[in-house]
Amino acid sequence: MNTVFVLIGLLLLSYLGSLLMSRRPGGGAGLPSGVEYAALGFVLGPQLLDLVSARDLTAFEPVVQVAIGWLAFGVGLDFGVAEDRRVRPGSLALGALGTLITGAAVTAATWWSLRNLPTDLTATGRLLLSGGIGAACSQTTRYAVRQVADHRRIRDRPLSSRLDEIAHSDALVPLVAVAALFAVDSPHIVTLSMPVCQWPAITICVAILLAGGAALLLRSDMVMEDTWGILFGVALLTIGVAACAGVSTLAASFFMGLALSSFSRHRNALRALVAPTERPVLLPALLLAGARLDFRATAALPWIAAAAIGARVAAKIAVGWVLAAGLSPLRKGGPLAGLSFTSCGALGMCVGLAFALRFPGVIGDTVLAVTVLAAIVGEIVGPAQLRRVLLAAGELDDATARTPRPRRVTV
Repeated sequence: MNTVFVLIGLLLLSYLGSLLMSRRPGGGAGLPSGVEYAALGFVLGPQLLDLVSARDLTAFEPVVQVAIGWLAFGVGLDFGVAEDRRVRPGSLALGALGTLITGAAVTAATWWSLRNLPTDLTATGRLLLSGGIGAACSQTTRYAVRQVADHRRIRDRPLSSRLDEIAHSDALVPLVAVAALFAVDSPHIVTLSMPVCQWPAITICVAILLAGGAALLLRSDMVMEDTWGILFGVALLTIGVAACAGVSTLAASFFMGLALSSFSRHRNALRALVAPTERPVLLPALLLAGARLDFRATAALPWIAAAAIGARVAAKIAVGWVLAAGLSPLRKGGPLAGLSFTSCGALGMCVGLAFALRFPGVIGDTVLAVTVLAAIVGEIVGPAQLRRVLLAAGELDDATARTPRPRRVTV
């Protein structure tokens, strides 16, 4: 298929996402992780129908970098904010702790499986592969609660409110890990010699510096066109600088959004402005991510996936026990209440896609494939378990449980 036709198809898919968003302000059709669009991309990609060829995927790599950077920017703007209010410090700590436990468990299990499987990876390659899978599989969708109940029904209910806050506070750890992992193997375009530990700090500092400039430009009330121009310009500048420096565009964009949300007095207006653009950008990105899927990247993929997904499920159960120690309503959901957090956000697949772009071959393809498989498992387990937990806590009635609200594809 001609690259121009592929571009037209992606634009049509983006328009479809925008149309669904405008018709359903509170959400839209689709699974929370958007894995169905990745599946569509896999069917259309080189592995099956070849309607989206490998040459097309290479041609669209800059577009994909901009797309995942913009999505990460939106996540940064929304980080630590639930229902238009800042989350409590305890929820921030619990969100970071949950992703740290999950990411560490998945990384350790993947590393152990690689040590016991015949692979040609070096020690650095094993670190990048296990760390990438751990970062991609540690996060929970920001809309973990609202995917099973309308937010008007759960407002001011203690368990639902706390779980919603935790789900909005767990993107920091995986993106810091991504920044560190991208620094482990510096690209050839970077000629500056610098200790590995300093590259993540540079990534964050550049993002904060650019966010400060954007906040200064947005310090007064501006018309919408000027605001969009500043946001797009600074976001593209951040993505371009990160790409040229060889650091993670995903991490740089996230920290730029987080810093801008902290600096600007128009933070709520900016979040309201950027949030509707997530779906139109997300759908083409997920389609291209699915087209890049290669389940034949390594013969050890089934064993790696089994170890990583099993560790993710076990870690989420352990996180549920930790949360239950301080949230008594969560105990009513039983010992498996932590499975409520197995729903993956599209941010996880963006991490997998970022690794596939930066480390093409066995490392990137394996990280992306395992991330998609983890998202599928999360779609099967997470919403049903969360529904049971909220029912047991008395914060969801039977009618709501039987007829869940339309769910939104979110990061």
